[in-house]
Amino acid sequence: MDKKVVNFKEVALTLKQPFTRSILADVDNYRAYLSRFEGTYVYHKHPKDELYMVLEGEIFIDFPDGTSVQLKEGDIWVAKAHQVHRSRSEKGSLVLMFKAKGLPSEIINREEL
Repeated sequence: MDKKVVNFKEVALTLKQPFTRSILADVDNYRAYLSRFEGTYVYHKHPKDELYMVLEGEIFIDFPDGTSVQLKEGDIWVAKAHQVHRSRSEKGSLVLMFKAKGLPSEIINREEL
């Protein structure tokens, strides 16, 4: 029986750079990450769904058509498989991400949008 307890606030102190992440836990074939968002990430997509939960701050998920979804503390959103998106946080935020282990990201170039 695993009795390891992880405190996300302690882990957050180790995330110094924008869009860095740390593994919080593995759950079967899935992985929970804590990520620090600050600035604008690149457009990308994944072959499987990816869950975002904002723990601190707020983020925007942008889509190539110019629309966005705003997520505030406590909000959850799921990027569906193959959905092109990018994340953005103007003031910085902490986000719990839950996705399949080894899930690759395919970066989307501007010409492909």
